Amino acid sequence: MNETIPEDNGNDLAARICAAGKVREVRISRDGRHVVYQDQYQYKPSDSAGTHADLWVAEFDAPDSARPLAKANCFHGSTVFHPDGKRIVFLSDRDTPGKAASLYSLEYAVDGPETEPKRIKTDGKTVQGFDISPNGEYIAFLSPAEAPDEYTARIKTKDDARVYSEKTGLARIMLYEFVTGITRPLEGVRSDMHVESFTWSPNSKQILYRLRENKGPEYAEMPIICERIDITGAGKPLQIATYPRSPAGQSIWLGSGHIADLHNHVPSNTLDARTLFVTPVDEPFSPTGTGSTKRLYGDVEDAVRIVNMEPGDDNSEQQGFIAVEVCNDLDTHIDVVTCSKDNQVRRSVRLFETKDDAVWFSAWDTKRLVEAETGQVSYAFATILSSAIRHEPLNAYTFRINTDGGLINRVKVSSHLQWLADTPKLRTENVRWIAKDGTRLSGVVRYPSQYESGKLPTVLFLHGGPYRRMIPDYMPYFCNWREMFAWSGYLVISPNYRGSQGRGHDFASASALGVGVLDWEDCDSMVDELVNRGLVDPGRMAVAGWSHGGSIAAWGVTETKTRFKAAIIGAGATNWEGMVMESGSPELEGAIGGSIPWKDFDKFIPTSERKTSPVHSVGGVTTACLILHGDRDERVPLGQSIGFWRGLKRCAAQRGKDGAELVVYPREPHGFVERKHAEDVLRRSVAFLNKWC
Repeated sequence: MNETIPEDNGNDLAARICAAGKVREVRISRDGRHVVYQDQYQYKPSDSAGTHADLWVAEFDAPDSARPLAKANCFHGSTVFHPDGKRIVFLSDRDTPGKAASLYSLEYAVDGPETEPKRIKTDGKTVQGFDISPNGEYIAFLSPAEAPDEYTARIKTKDDARVYSEKTGLARIMLYEFVTGITRPLEGVRSDMHVESFTWSPNSKQILYRLRENKGPEYAEMPIICERIDITGAGKPLQIATYPRSPAGQSIWLGSGHIADLHNHVPSNTLDARTLFVTPVDEPFSPTGTGSTKRLYGDVEDAVRIVNMEPGDDNSEQQGFIAVEVCNDLDTHIDVVTCSKDNQVRRSVRLFETKDDAVWFSAWDTKRLVEAETGQVSYAFATILSSAIRHEPLNAYTFRINTDGGLINRVKVSSHLQWLADTPKLRTENVRWIAKDGTRLSGVVRYPSQYESGKLPTVLFLHGGPYRRMIPDYMPYFCNWREMFAWSGYLVISPNYRGSQGRGHDFASASALGVGVLDWEDCDSMVDELVNRGLVDPGRMAVAGWSHGGSIAAWGVTETKTRFKAAIIGAGATNWEGMVMESGSPELEGAIGGSIPWKDFDKFIPTSERKTSPVHSVGGVTTACLILHGDRDERVPLGQSIGFWRGLKRCAAQRGKDGAELVVYPREPHGFVERKHAEDVLRRSVAFLNKWC
């Protein structure tokens, strides 16, 4: 993997972390012989219009066979294998960095000569997401509708007052035909609604798509209409379902005639465990999983991603095969769910399960392979794995699996991030304990290098989301300080509090009670547990997190007042009523914070469970707080950090006033994109702990 690290910075871990690539998004060719993935640089240099990425290709069963295929500049979506087995299609701004992305086609034969990607001409349309038809004849892609001439004229003359709910740039479905090179709109789709996603029918003759009232996070919790339409334009669209809110990811249209979606366990819930719902395409969807709708997972474990294992129509048995990523506490496994024409839906094979390692943010793919002559069935599975427990950074792995789930072959096909493998080894372990109310909890502990025994200065590092979880992965980045803190001599403890992913409906939906009701108690209980185990020095403790992790860190600081010597609060919410008023996702923030100003307060949530926001309780705080924020953050507006800093400076105890520091990074959104800023966050956070803890 290429790195742009100056030689004199070779020992600077912050520079290495922020200049290195991040292996991601693996895809398998339809014949199961090749795998392609991206090496995405995490941050852009200050003089660059965007981040850069390389495409890598490997032979499926050949160790360390990965080689760079193309430098693609900034990716904006998936890399997709064409069914012809000769090329891939990807989305990039390689010709115009920082501008609208375009589609490219590239030969990928491992033993063939190097080739240059060819731009696919799509009449200048901006591409926001795409997929190739199962028969390989078309690309369908989403593109924003062109603004009316009148609107364009107003923008040019600075007569650009914006009506907040104005419908401009709504996504439309476009079709590109490989043979003719013609791009055309898919006729018949409503023009007054936004297309949020689509999927092909198994026979490539229809497209199923989901509509919502308008684009943007403001409308993410609004009802969804699901329709299907013939790609020839013959006939009107047929509505097949309505959903109370958007499912997670794309819908899948199976060869068995089913539609598969990931909804929340109770689909109308904003906060809940993800669950697989499977419904015949011509039957009504049931949000309760009754009637023809089948529901799997979501009770004690979460289904977080689905993949269609047989997208084509060459399926004589008319069965559908879905691969499902399932989170179960600290572990992950991949199941095959089989659907038949008679509406039988069952879990059939377990393809993979983690063993002291972690799948990188749903980076996996799988194919069901059928030998043409013998009819023998096997599975090809590829994923990006890392392991903090084994001190192994991100790399690509391939697996051959038989029909019973037995492993035929496991191969590590890449060798990236060797510098990360060569860093001082941190001992990492998964831990479990019981909360005061009897709830079983889990988390991850990272020890400093060469630790043997005794109490350590400790950082309680909290994950964001809230619907995320801590697992034993190994890939530090700008807002993930676990390794940096441990390398600096701190014990780092990370709980999966209620509201986290991987424990099913009751555990995930507990966050709907509001911040501070159960989540902080769970975090605090991990501190108590490890103090009792003799690992934590209670006089030298800190708390830290980004996004929702920063929100809970702020809560913990104001709840305990004096327990923590230092806190690092990255882009965290500190006033939940303000979040509902200003953030881009009001329903989500209202659900997390426990109140929505324009709703009947007493009916929305019982007052006995409702707690205030951190900014209301800064009085008496002795913790020194480093507050970090980007000035273009729409997810958590900058005012959340400014207000908390102001409160500390005016109302905290003297040590809290002296230690309150606010750092604002220009041009940065919720997730930072500039390398110098990312490096500064890492270095500044360690320096702050060393000063105050």
